[in-house]
Amino acid sequence: MTRLRNATHRLLGRLSGNESLLGAAIAFTVRVTAAILAYAVQVFLARMLDLGDYGIYVTLWTWLIVVSHVATFGFCDSPVRFVPRYTERNQIHWAVGFLKTGYWAVSLGSVLLAAIGAALLWFFGHLLPPDYLIPLFVLAIGLPFLALEFYTAAAARGFGWVLLTTLPGYVLRPALMAAGVYGAWAMGYQPDATMVLAIALAVTAGLVLAQAFIIWWRIRRRYGPVTRGAPAKLWLFASLPLVFLNGMDELYVYSDILILGFLVAPEQVSIYFAALKSMSLAAFIQYAFMLVAARDFSLANAMRDRAELQHRIATATRWTFCLSVPGVAVTLAASYPLLALFGPAFTAGIPVMAVIGLGLIARASSGPAADLLIVMGHHRANMVIAAACLAFNIAASIALVPFYGILGVAFATATAYALRAAMLVVATKRLTGLWALVDLTPVMQWPARARHAAAGG
Repeated sequence: MTRLRNATHRLLGRLSGNESLLGAAIAFTVRVTAAILAYAVQVFLARMLDLGDYGIYVTLWTWLIVVSHVATFGFCDSPVRFVPRYTERNQIHWAVGFLKTGYWAVSLGSVLLAAIGAALLWFFGHLLPPDYLIPLFVLAIGLPFLALEFYTAAAARGFGWVLLTTLPGYVLRPALMAAGVYGAWAMGYQPDATMVLAIALAVTAGLVLAQAFIIWWRIRRRYGPVTRGAPAKLWLFASLPLVFLNGMDELYVYSDILILGFLVAPEQVSIYFAALKSMSLAAFIQYAFMLVAARDFSLANAMRDRAELQHRIATATRWTFCLSVPGVAVTLAASYPLLALFGPAFTAGIPVMAVIGLGLIARASSGPAADLLIVMGHHRANMVIAAACLAFNIAASIALVPFYGILGVAFATATAYALRAAMLVVATKRLTGLWALVDLTPVMQWPARARHAAAGG
């Protein structure tokens, strides 16, 4: 008990003295809550919808996430590059000018993309399966709201407001969406993919307004009225190249679901998504460090302290990897009851969970290296790596699905995770001189340190 108490005190002391770890701990706690809630919501939706409708919802919502990231026109990533730099240097007028530019760029650009999508559906919708047509029109209407939600979350992340970054999209939206679907069912309406998508986007619209209001209120409360600005061209030219990175990165992240939408029936997509969602309970560890690492790297880079920057990279990567391994193991041990919650047919996804879990461990070995490249201005290298891994995943999935079904996509995706981690480590070292591969030496020394401390040394 004494050793456990001492270890706990050391951990709390380390967290309280390290802003990055404290932020990650807050994000971790919120993400745990959000993951449990989101998982419960997905189980609820899988039970409320038939297997085919659930597959349609999963496929189209995934496509909407990818397109919405593109519709931010690079302003989904650039806040973590510019906002910490301006606040660190007390250039608040530049930070506010950047946020205003991003708001108008995302608003106008996403509306234009939504109009183009609606026009294409109007003229060529007859070429699509009937079950997809009306849901796609709903997505076209809701595209600007989700794009703005991604932008406002990125703005909050740039200021280090972790709760404001995570709570709206990861806690409030699924809770309110589930309440809306249940309310419709209680009134006698049978939920389908169109209804669920419409409710999710309506909730998103309300949350975006609240999130934007809170951000501007916090800025005025902390920094006072800000009247000066800066040329919008500066941030447009800096952010627009990230459009290709955002699109490629999101296509890479969600490529397995998108590929399955073309290769297998919606019922198989449902099983794969349930397995992926179950294993994502372990992936929130990586997400928690991603939320705070980019801002942390940006601050160290702004101070021009390479030693401190390398230390922060090593710390973030080590914590990410060391927490991901037991997270994957525990989640995999509970795979059967987790999938059984969705329904008897979903337990066929247990092998998928095992393969994806190995891929997550491989991905954790490079920590937030992708965010480091963005902060250091090497977004082109990040885009090339994502494109290469996306091409590999598509080719491998097409080759394996005919023989192994959804397990083939899992193998392809896990291998792509490992490939990208290796490429990110090499690119980071070559372009920045910094080392991003996990170093477990301090972890291996913990037992010796513990014995030394116990001996009173």
